[in-house]
Amino acid sequence: MSQATFSRARSEEQRAQRKEDILAAAAELLADTRVADLSLTELARRVGLAKSNVLRYFESREAVLLELYGREFAAWLDALEARLAAITARTPEVLAGAVADSAAERPVFAELCAAAPGILEHNISGPVARDYKRALLAHVARLGTLASPWIGDEPADVLVFVGTVTLGIGGIWSTCRLSPGMADAYRLDPELARFRVDFRESLEALLTTVIRGILAGRSGTTA
Repeated sequence: MSQATFSRARSEEQRAQRKEDILAAAAELLADTRVADLSLTELARRVGLAKSNVLRYFESREAVLLELYGREFAAWLDALEARLAAITARTPEVLAGAVADSAAERPVFAELCAAAPGILEHNISGPVARDYKRALLAHVARLGTLASPWIGDEPADVLVFVGTVTLGIGGIWSTCRLSPGMADAYRLDPELARFRVDFRESLEALLTTVIRGILAGRSGTTA
């Protein structure tokens, strides 16, 4: 992480750099920490600021993570777009695999996606919530556009697809991130191993099923 060397941000450029440092520190922490366990105190310590100083730039821990989520969402879409641009096959498995592969490569994005509804959308003001939702709408619209060569552009179909992607990433990721106690239970009782879920494989299977259903509904056949 490239951290600012100045002690106090005085110019707009320095304030912008300080915000970047805070967001970068949050991303680094999430590489090893769940959102629920990431404290504002630890974030401030990582970036070399007092907690009160972090609050000069973001109104809460959740506001920091929501902005990071927006950036991670955009970066994931960039990666997905590049992956899809190299694909000519128009089968459900191809689209589902591209989404699953690119999401699995971005654990910070998946973690934030999982935490967004239940954690990140709380403890924020109306203006922060509004800006977040507007950005999110733009991201999901772009996701629908990227998928349109496979699923078409019928609004109902697009809504089903993008909803399944975002809920699927968040829900499956939450299931895969075991608590220490649950991980120990699986270690103590090998028979429980069948309840473990592979994130990439499960997401691909879910999306393949949904995409097939969308296409079958359009053609009037049974998937």
